[in-house]
Amino acid sequence: MAMRVFRFLCIPFVFALVGFVRFVSRWKYIRVGEIWSDRLGHFIGNTECYLAEKDAGIHQGIDFWYSRNNSCNSIIEKKYRKLLHTIPFTLGYLFNLCNRYFAGWQNYLAQPCQYDRDIHSAWKKPYLTFTKYEEWKGRRLLKKLGINGKFVCLMVRDNEYLKKTFSTDFSYHNYRDSDAETYGSAVLELLDRGYTVIRMGVKVASPLKIKHSRFIDYAFDGKRTEFGDLYLGAKCEFAVGTACGFMSIPQAFDRPIVFVNHVPLEYTPVTNDKALLIWKHHVKDGKRMTLEEIFQCGAGQFTDGNNFTKLGITLEDNTAQEIWEAVSEMAENYPNVPWKALQPEFWSKFPINSLSPYNGLRLHGNPKMRIGREFMKGYT
Repeated sequence: MAMRVFRFLCIPFVFALVGFVRFVSRWKYIRVGEIWSDRLGHFIGNTECYLAEKDAGIHQGIDFWYSRNNSCNSIIEKKYRKLLHTIPFTLGYLFNLCNRYFAGWQNYLAQPCQYDRDIHSAWKKPYLTFTKYEEWKGRRLLKKLGINGKFVCLMVRDNEYLKKTFSTDFSYHNYRDSDAETYGSAVLELLDRGYTVIRMGVKVASPLKIKHSRFIDYAFDGKRTEFGDLYLGAKCEFAVGTACGFMSIPQAFDRPIVFVNHVPLEYTPVTNDKALLIWKHHVKDGKRMTLEEIFQCGAGQFTDGNNFTKLGITLEDNTAQEIWEAVSEMAENYPNVPWKALQPEFWSKFPINSLSPYNGLRLHGNPKMRIGREFMKGYT
């Protein structure tokens, strides 16, 4: 109650501030934006894209940023606060609220061009870095976990994190989940190749039933920390998993990634030349849909599971065999990535020039990602 009264009393001051900012922006543009710090994927993806675009000269002027008090990773938040001009949440929130009463308010809203989509292919280096102390701390973590060689991070999305962290109903995102047990063959393949496999996750539904000295169910072993999430994702040989927040960490640190059970298909990191992709099969009337059918009906951009149901589309998870084939392909080629050639059988059908239904801007930069070799044979 006291905070609401305080915000109300601040409104006249903020309106005056909006007028001042608009006046000063005649000479030096000033914008204010929110860091989406409550969801890891957008927290890292949006911020890294913005910083890359800023370095490329795409964003001019001075941008100020605010975030809510429910940061998903305090370590990452502290690092970004050193790279951005930050202001208190109440000031930033009220500024954008009051600014919307005036024409052209969008011109004073700080944000990356297309959220976490690298549409300008500007993202060329990680902006998150480690201090010497953190590098030492990370080496101690690896020793504590019993890791003394190469390791792979595995992240399988389920609905446990959103269900237990937020009061909002996020069940419309459940279409992105998959069964962790179907990754068992791929995990065993990596173990046979000498890798340590670390199953990541803040809150996950159930442990993986794999007993091996080099398999670590980090989400359940009681040693998980915010720093550990960042360090392991940054230092892994490569990562395997579904499209979810954690995968933004290896992507930010330029680590190779095997995306499996990916959906929606058009929201793939097409500019990542170290990514390998296979997607959930789209089934309608008992038949798997072709790429052309997926894109033509708009399913490639569905971000709500209910939209698939309305069109009579069922999403079918990748099989254990398909996941094993994709992971084996990465293991066979690593570290000889980035990939050397595109696959015209996929990119000739992919709507690379498509626009976002939310803001009308293009979704993609230059395509560099690879499709799983064996998986693609089923779509040609």
